[in-house]
Amino acid sequence: MSRKKCSLIFKDVIIPNCTMKLNFRSVSLMKREMLHVIVKTAIAGLSKRRYDEENPVHEPSLCSGGKRKERQTVNPVEKDLTGLLTDRSYDVGIETIRKIRFPANYRFDSHAHPQVEINYINSGCCMMEVEDVIVPLKRGSCMVVNPCKKHLFMVDVSKSCSITQLIYQVSLPGKIPETLACFRYDRPFYVFQDCEELCGLLETIGRYYKKRQEDDFRKAQLDFSMLQLYAMLSRYMEKERLQADIRQGKLGEALERIRSRLEEDINIEELAKELGVSSRYLRKAFEERIGISCSHYIAMLRIARAKELLGDWEKGITQVAALTGFNSPQYFCRMFKKYTGMTPVEFRNTGKE
Repeated sequence: MSRKKCSLIFKDVIIPNCTMKLNFRSVSLMKREMLHVIVKTAIAGLSKRRYDEENPVHEPSLCSGGKRKERQTVNPVEKDLTGLLTDRSYDVGIETIRKIRFPANYRFDSHAHPQVEINYINSGCCMMEVEDVIVPLKRGSCMVVNPCKKHLFMVDVSKSCSITQLIYQVSLPGKIPETLACFRYDRPFYVFQDCEELCGLLETIGRYYKKRQEDDFRKAQLDFSMLQLYAMLSRYMEKERLQADIRQGKLGEALERIRSRLEEDINIEELAKELGVSSRYLRKAFEERIGISCSHYIAMLRIARAKELLGDWEKGITQVAALTGFNSPQYFCRMFKKYTGMTPVEFRNTGKE
């Protein structure tokens, strides 16, 4: 009896790299049915092994304390970005990507085009006028002009100006991904400060664009670099929108509407729609400016209101729950204890506020 690694052949079926104990002198004496069972079993085992290798199941790993790690949630930005590449309606056309040095006192008169225009200031100073709004720009500044917006370019009268410029146009699917603010075009322009990483990405896009026809790998590098650009622009835009909307009272309006609707079922998506912003933006505004999530903020207001109502002994627990927006007394009691450490009845009996 010997142990050999071979390919077992039967009825035109080949099982490669099959390690079995074989007695070649006795194989010919085995019954046909028995050999058929062996081959069928081996094929099933090999198929399962290949399937397991090609479709691994990622079990949660164990931490040092023996607890299982939580499975990571799907990044919605990554999902939307990669979804663009697989959508047949998506396409991007780069009209120009270049570095330009303008002499002092240079002026490019007002014009408009259907592409997005990005100008990063490498050195010097200039001004751009977009839809009758004049914006001064200096080294490290970047302006994104959205499609079909009239704009002109003026260089400082005393010294030259160098910029990195990208002009591109994107064909998008019918539904624009909510996470990608760079595709909303809801403002004539955006201005970012101290965004050197954006300049570095523009230079990378320029290198890949020049070599895009060499092979599929260069083209893929260009495609993925554009996805990086969408993510970076969207992050900058949401940050700038947040600061501007806070100044204009957008978040303050959201807070006031929440306070006036504590008895109702408050839906963040519907509230964001009323305010003209995305739900993702509104949630981020809460976390960055208020320091807590929307749901946490709403719960805190409801618990504070419930404490006031519990001081009125004529109101039962069920009534207090309804007046503070909880859909059941049981859920109200559970949330009240979570935030106060005691049940509503215990709180009322102690007379605490």
